[in-house]
Amino acid sequence: MNIDLMAAKTAQEIIGGTDEIEPKTVENVVTKTLGVLQENGVYACILYLYSRSNESDKLISKITSEELLKTIDKLFGEIPKPEDSTSVENVLNFLTDNICSNIDRLFLTKQVWELTLIYARYGAKARK
Repeated sequence: MNIDLMAAKTAQEIIGGTDEIEPKTVENVVTKTLGVLQENGVYACILYLYSRSNESDKLISKITSEELLKTIDKLFGEIPKPEDSTSVENVLNFLTDNICSNIDRLFLTKQVWELTLIYARYGAKARK
């Protein structure tokens, strides 16, 4: 599995889904999300994305969280069921039970998400 390619494609999906939003806003949200991921981990990263309240931030966060969660399916063949992915509690429970409880999965997920968010940040900068 080529995680660099996976991260690049996921970043492209994030940037493509935020075309209508000011690139600087996308860059700021993605950069802050990356900081939370690096400092506090996978669980905090998703929690941060779900906590955005500004309308444009909400859209960026929604697209970003959806795309990041899709990488879990690509990596491990698991993802929250579509009906569960609309509930913050269900997504957080899924992460706790299926990712955070396994150190190997946790580290791989964090590595892929970091790379994805770095690429997305530079993708937003390039759009300027």
